[in-house]
Amino acid sequence: MLVRIEFYKIGMVKFISHLDTIRLFSRAMKRAQIPILWSEGYNPHMKMSIAVPLSLGVESESETMDFEIEEDFPWETIPERLNAALPEGLKVTQVAVDFDKESVFSRVRSSDYEMFFPYELSPPYEELEKYVEEFKEKKEVLVERKRKKGKKKIVVTEDIRGKVISLDMERRETGIVLMARLSAGADNNLRPDRLLQGIFSHSDLDLDLDLVQIRRKRSFDKDGQEIRL
Repeated sequence: MLVRIEFYKIGMVKFISHLDTIRLFSRAMKRAQIPILWSEGYNPHMKMSIAVPLSLGVESESETMDFEIEEDFPWETIPERLNAALPEGLKVTQVAVDFDKESVFSRVRSSDYEMFFPYELSPPYEELEKYVEEFKEKKEVLVERKRKKGKKKIVVTEDIRGKVISLDMERRETGIVLMARLSAGADNNLRPDRLLQGIFSHSDLDLDLDLVQIRRKRSFDKDGQEIRL
């Protein structure tokens, strides 16, 4: 039986990597006595996958995971069982077995992010806004990133401007929020930290981008429909 769960990842668990999150769920499945199925072959593994991996240090309000379990298991009990075995900050919010069986990963085309700048750590709104508006007016924004080529890591340059679908700012009670919809998926993905790099890396602002709090809000398919269970 194929099962899909929705969960959030908020707080200190944002510093757990994608692979460690998979391992954490694997251990939770065992503790919760959920009979998940395993792949066959020389390197068997639990049949589970998360839709779009989160970057280290990024929170999310809505993540999706698919996995297979034995047919006669009471799937309705999965949220309660898993939540009792998961650490604080990781919580299953929904479960379903009757859904579109197309892989969630293959459906995702864009994601909404919020990037929060606390007032005490941030330059004034007008100074941030200046660079955001300059970014929006550009036709090309080049950002360097590292990628693997065989056993080596090389530096490549990519133009990220076309991967930014929308970009806005607003003041909130405790800080400034940059809101962006970015291309996502296997072939055209843009991480929010690379967006921040593209906007601010050449600025003269006293701004530590590592202190910006990033949260993924939701993801969308090719028709702009929010992807849920």
